[in-house]
Amino acid sequence: MKITGAYPAFMRPPYGNYNDLVRQASYIRGQSLALWDLDSEDSLGATVAESKKIYTDALNKKPKNLLPLNHEPIETTAHQLVPWLISTLQGKGYKLVTLAECLGVDAYQSVTAPATPDSTWHC
Repeated sequence: MKITGAYPAFMRPPYGNYNDLVRQASYIRGQSLALWDLDSEDSLGATVAESKKIYTDALNKKPKNLLPLNHEPIETTAHQLVPWLISTLQGKGYKLVTLAECLGVDAYQSVTAPATPDSTWHC
């Protein structure tokens, strides 16, 4: 929150792993858990072609909604998979929205000005 000034309304548990303790911590922070229903497997080393097949197979089932997991730090995901995916989804009539828009809630609990960097900042 110090860096961006934003306090998110959602928390994605690492690797999608969660238990009652994670649920409780999320609840205490006022955050809802955000999970996905499709994993492109990019973080597991899937090639762009393999990720496209995962999406194609899922889209052939004509789901009403799709909440996928992709990792933007992976260069091929950001520059090859996502542009293809946007075009493909829009071509099939899907409306692309944020999780907050889909659920009809605010994405952030609060937004303020970022803090001034000091010795407590750790990245």
